[in-house]
Amino acid sequence: MKWGRSRQVDGVPAPVDPDELEHAVGEALLIARQAAIVAITNRIIVRALHEGAVFDRDHTEALVREELGRLADEQRTTARRMSSERRKAGRARGRSKHQHDYRRDDDFALWFRENTYTTVADRLLALQDDSDWVDDIVAIAVDRAWGDVGAAVVTRVRSAVVVEDDDYAEHRDERLRGLIDDDLEALRRRPGTT
Repeated sequence: MKWGRSRQVDGVPAPVDPDELEHAVGEALLIARQAAIVAITNRIIVRALHEGAVFDRDHTEALVREELGRLADEQRTTARRMSSERRKAGRARGRSKHQHDYRRDDDFALWFRENTYTTVADRLLALQDDSDWVDDIVAIAVDRAWGDVGAAVVTRVRSAVVVEDDDYAEHRDERLRGLIDDDLEALRRRPGTT
């Protein structure tokens, strides 16, 4: 069967090349995965810092599934828009005025996009039930959240101004000796520490 670029047959665009479609869907799923990771990372940070909630894996997995559903809805909406654009393009005459002013010659490209968005939406809904995919997003989001929060804490600590007075510099060596001789030695002697 000949795929792609040919005009409509009986008012229906030619079939989409499955390899091209799979490539486009694969790229779109990578983008959707990254979007989900960012959204979940932000939710983890907000829950921890703003709401004071402890990390709850089950709740976070539910958030991932919810986010995948939201992304699927977004893809379906865009697929419907492509379908509408195809109908309008079929009636449009003359030259296009800008890149989103579609004409009859754009029919196959719009058809391909519509198929891509629809397939991505279907796959995202299926991935809601893929515990490995959901777990992977949770794990990456948790790592990113802790990295972001840790970086913010380090930045704040580094930017803190230490007020030094004359006694501070003068007694510095004494404080360090006390830390080494007393505090670290006491810590070393504690049972269970090496």
